[in-house]
Amino acid sequence: MAGVPRRAAVLGGAALAMARPARAQTEWPQRPVRMVIPYPPGGASDIIARMMAPHLTASLGQTLVVENRPGANGFIAAELVARSAPDGYTLLMGNAGPNGMGPALYGSRTPFDALADFAPVMAVSIVPQIMAVHPDVPVRSFPGFVAHAREQGGKMSYGSAGVGSAGHMAMELLKSITGIELTHVPYRGSAPSTADLIAGVIPVNFDTVPVLLPHVQAGRVRGIAVSSLARVAEAPALATIAETVPGFETVSWGGVLAPAGTPAPVIARLNAAMREAMARPDVGGALARQGIQPQSGTPGAFGAYVAGEVRKWTEVVQRMGLRPE
Repeated sequence: MAGVPRRAAVLGGAALAMARPARAQTEWPQRPVRMVIPYPPGGASDIIARMMAPHLTASLGQTLVVENRPGANGFIAAELVARSAPDGYTLLMGNAGPNGMGPALYGSRTPFDALADFAPVMAVSIVPQIMAVHPDVPVRSFPGFVAHAREQGGKMSYGSAGVGSAGHMAMELLKSITGIELTHVPYRGSAPSTADLIAGVIPVNFDTVPVLLPHVQAGRVRGIAVSSLARVAEAPALATIAETVPGFETVSWGGVLAPAGTPAPVIARLNAAMREAMARPDVGGALARQGIQPQSGTPGAFGAYVAGEVRKWTEVVQRMGLRPE
C-alpha cells in the first residue's frame, strides 16, 4: 500500500477481518424465513407459530412463513429441517413428539438424530394435556374412566395425534400404571383426532389444552382430567391425573430448532426476536389465556431440556417395553 505505514495497514486489515462476522450477522435475513410445523393446522404448534409470526416478521425485517408439513408423527417435518442448509432460512417448531418421545420410541429407526442434527434456538411453550371423552361415554372422572375401561375388557379405543406423540405416550404410560387395556388409533395430527372424538368415532382422546378445552367448554366433549401436576387455571374444575396417580405428569413442549451448524449470530438474533415476541401481551399473554404456558430462555437451556426429555422417555419406553406400531 503506497503511502500507508505498514503498521497502519496491518491494523486496518485486522479491523476489516473483525468486521466481516458483524456484517454477515446484519445481512441476515435477506429473504423470507420459513418455520416448518410438523402437524396440520389447528394444533398447539401451529397456534404458537402463527401467533409469533407477525412479530418475528417485524423484528427480522423479512416475512416469516409458517408451513405445515404433517406426517409420520412429525418426522417428515423434522427430517426436512435437519437436512436443510444451516443458513437460518429453515426452522422447525420442535415438539415433544418428533423431537423427544418419538425418537425415544423409534430409536435408531428415527430418520435424524434428535440432538446432533439440530441447533436449539429457544423453548416457547409447555402445554398440559386433557383427557376427554365423547359425551356418550358414561364417565365423569378419571377414577370412573379407569373403572369403565376395565369393565370394557379391552374393547375401548383411544385416539392421539400420532404414534410417539405426547397423547400416545401419556396414555400408554397410564395403561402401564393402571393395567387398563385400550387400542391405540393414531391420526395425522390433533385436528383429525379431535374431529373423530367429537363425532364419536373414538370414545377418548388425549391432547393439549388449547386443542381440547374449547370443545370441553362448548359441551362437544367431556373433560376428564389434566396431565399436569397442578390444575390448569383455565379449567380449574378438571382434576389432575396426579390426584389419583401420585406424581403422574406428561406435558407437550414446544420450541424452535434450526439445522445443526446454523451460525451462532443467526441463532442469537432469532432468540432475541422470539424473546421479544413472547414478552408481548398479545403473544405470551394470549397463549397463556389458551392454556399454553409461554417459555423463554437461552439456546443452551433449551438444548439441555430437549436432551433431558429424550433420556427420560427412552427410559420410559425401555421400562414399559413399548414398540413402534
